[in-house]
Amino acid sequence: MPGPTVAREIQRSRRALAALGTATDRATALRTLPADRVARTWWSSTTERPAVDAAVWQLHVRYLRDHDDTTLATLVEHYRPHAEAQARRHFRHGEPIDDLTQVAYEALLLALRRFDPERRTPFLALAKPTIVGSLRRHFRDVGWAIRVPRRVHELASPTRNATELLTHDLGRAPSPGEVADFLGIGEADVLEAMTAEDARTTTSLDAPDLATGLQADQVIGHPDVGFAGIENRTALLQSLERLSDDDRSLLQMYFVDERTQSEIAEVLGCSQMQVSRLLRKAVRSLRRHMVGI
Repeated sequence: MPGPTVAREIQRSRRALAALGTATDRATALRTLPADRVARTWWSSTTERPAVDAAVWQLHVRYLRDHDDTTLATLVEHYRPHAEAQARRHFRHGEPIDDLTQVAYEALLLALRRFDPERRTPFLALAKPTIVGSLRRHFRDVGWAIRVPRRVHELASPTRNATELLTHDLGRAPSPGEVADFLGIGEADVLEAMTAEDARTTTSLDAPDLATGLQADQVIGHPDVGFAGIENRTALLQSLERLSDDDRSLLQMYFVDERTQSEIAEVLGCSQMQVSRLLRKAVRSLRRHMVGI
């Protein structure tokens, strides 16, 4: 165990290092502190004033030097209102504000870890686009019930705004072509963006329509089994034309006239066994023709 004298020297050295670090941070902060030009004064043609709070800027310098979690927490607490303001600004109905605020906090933390005071650029110049970009990605990836391409997602908001503006100016709903001319993009892009608006939210198939009171499964079309019957009848008629007259007559008596094999045997002057063989042969030929169509 070190003696009292050694312990005091260690404590003194630590305080000296801390003071040296603080002095270094202060000097670096003063050297890199962003400044704005102000109006001319009577004693100088130009002058500058700090663009940010010097004490907060020194915290940025300190965090860049030692990456201390306590300093990072202090910075997060200082810039928290900016992140919350961006979350409220981008709030849309249907998306919980708490989720948007959490996304903004995560983007703020990312910006603080990436920020370099040596560039002499105010922190908010980096933080704002980082937060806004994260919120927009959140809406693109999570805020839509169905995922849409990024290009379509970016066109959705301008298309919606242009439609509202043109509706006010024209006194009617604008056509896709008019919206496309207003935005300077192709009409196909506008149609795609308008269609994608339906992907924001989905409705349960059991939910009744407000106007008619009918559920979705009552108004959505169902496959018509009659189409398959039409196809089968067409194939049957075409296949019958390929059979011989005797085979067609045999099939007519058995399947249409519903005669028994014994009755057909009396008409043809043969045995019931021969009629059975002739029927099997005719049916196989008919099936082969129908499969080939």
